[in-house]
Amino acid sequence: MPREIPRYTSRAVAALLALFLLAPSAHAHRGSTTYVQVEPLEAGARVEVEIEVVDAAVQVGLPEDASADAVLARSDEVQAWIGDGVHLRGAGGPCEPSLLGSPTLLLDGAGVARLRIELAFACPAPVTGLVLRDDTVFSTDPQHETYVRLRFGEGEETLVLRLDRQEGRIGAASSVPALAWRFLVLGAEHLLTGYDHLLFLLALLLTSGGVAVKEGRRKALRDVVLVVTAFTIGHSVTLVLAALELVTLPPRPVEIVIALSIAVVALLNVVRDEARGHVPWLALGFGLVHGLGFSGVLGELGLPSRARLVSLFSFNLGIELAQLALVGLAILPLEWAARRPGYRRWVVQAGSLAIAALALLWTWERWTAG
Repeated sequence: MPREIPRYTSRAVAALLALFLLAPSAHAHRGSTTYVQVEPLEAGARVEVEIEVVDAAVQVGLPEDASADAVLARSDEVQAWIGDGVHLRGAGGPCEPSLLGSPTLLLDGAGVARLRIELAFACPAPVTGLVLRDDTVFSTDPQHETYVRLRFGEGEETLVLRLDRQEGRIGAASSVPALAWRFLVLGAEHLLTGYDHLLFLLALLLTSGGVAVKEGRRKALRDVVLVVTAFTIGHSVTLVLAALELVTLPPRPVEIVIALSIAVVALLNVVRDEARGHVPWLALGFGLVHGLGFSGVLGELGLPSRARLVSLFSFNLGIELAQLALVGLAILPLEWAARRPGYRRWVVQAGSLAIAALALLWTWERWTAG
């Protein structure tokens, strides 16, 4: 086997270089998350903000690893920051916030320490067309997300605020078509910003360019459709079961297995890139795990009770449309690359090694987190 070592040296060097370039942003998901619950009232609204302790620590000048007790000791500054950063306005103008009690410490379902701060907003008449804006964390964490849950009597809806889209309208309950569209967009956005899911699909697709050159584009497309369909079946099953609370697993082991699944598929590209029969089965099996990852986002969003199945279907459809768009964008460049010298060495093998290295880094981060 010694004569085989040089064959992989250049690929390994390329993989390490790619890992070095990607390491500063080697996080598979978005940054921190804030949860906001809004209950409209006759003269304004009651707002509960759950902010990660690490975000609060950074904002008051403490290190990221500061203890919750150290942050609570600066609760006046934390409350002032939230009061200045969370805004509500209506047709009559800006609403005036007032703090309700002191911050309370809690742990969310993933074991993340959070502070809950409650505010009451008094709005000038007319109290219509309310708009909530969050200016708290986005300046220091561009990948931050704020999940805004709106309460309408016994019903609920959710908005997602992101950088440069930091406002949400607090109005009457949305129609079913509006909810369907909102969850379709959220599903597509989650796939396109869930870098671990994207890398898994890319690892599955890397060898398709060679298939297109050797056996024709139609055969390559059939193979890709088979793989994507298998992945779709897998993640759809567990997404539905988890969203309906028929299957529940802790998020940390799910995220670890998702990262490992990327490494497994990528390494198989290196040692068995000509063998394709196993790929659909891998896509199906690991798709079951990725579906549990997708369901974590739905758990944060909360499915509206009056359109639960419609919202669930739309979210899954959004994932599929984004997935098909990715396949459509990838297949022709991969076929083009396969017609050039070095495709197998630099695209399939070196690319797969880089993906595997990044996935193993994510695995280590998730294993050692918390």
